[in-house]
Amino acid sequence: MKLTKYSHACVTLEKDGKVLLVDPGTFAEDAAFEGVDAILVTHEHADHLDPDRVMGLDVPIWTNAGVASQLGDLGDRITVIAGGQSFEAAGFAISAYGNDHAIILPEWGVPCQNVGYLIEDAVYHPGDSFTQPDRQVHTNLVPISGPWFSMPPAVEYARAVNAQQTLGIHDALLSPIGVGMMPRFFNTDDRPYLTVTPGDSIEIN
Repeated sequence: MKLTKYSHACVTLEKDGKVLLVDPGTFAEDAAFEGVDAILVTHEHADHLDPDRVMGLDVPIWTNAGVASQLGDLGDRITVIAGGQSFEAAGFAISAYGNDHAIILPEWGVPCQNVGYLIEDAVYHPGDSFTQPDRQVHTNLVPISGPWFSMPPAVEYARAVNAQQTLGIHDALLSPIGVGMMPRFFNTDDRPYLTVTPGDSIEIN
């Protein structure tokens, strides 16, 4: 399975000739939307969901009720899911985790619904949360910046998930210097932290 990182929190996964697009937000390059067979969206914020480009693709979408309400009447193109459910999209086996976006400011409460996705029991995308999957994963996509982000909980989350490798996402607010600092916090001798430039790919074995 091939994972390609795009700007911020957007990634694609390719397997058996099928392409799964996850969190296609407004920062994502147009190339992320090419050849897509299905879409997953973790939550409704613009950096994870570009409604116009998503609705312009005639492909099925799996997401939570909050996102579905932002996408108008797509009929049977959209399937509403919640944490605890499992399903298949474009031939990919997927399990959903959690239902809440991380707290940004205490007085705001939970800003919206958020669901993380474990894809093929291998790649975990948490959206804007530190919700942990209930099993070992190969590649954990860990958020490394954002209004709700804090380094100590992020490191604790990455250590608890204990994936074979960790890849930084949610990084559009960071300078190259900030991105370059992340291995210092997340890297270990036997479980590496990967810095992947948008548009580049890695293989998930």
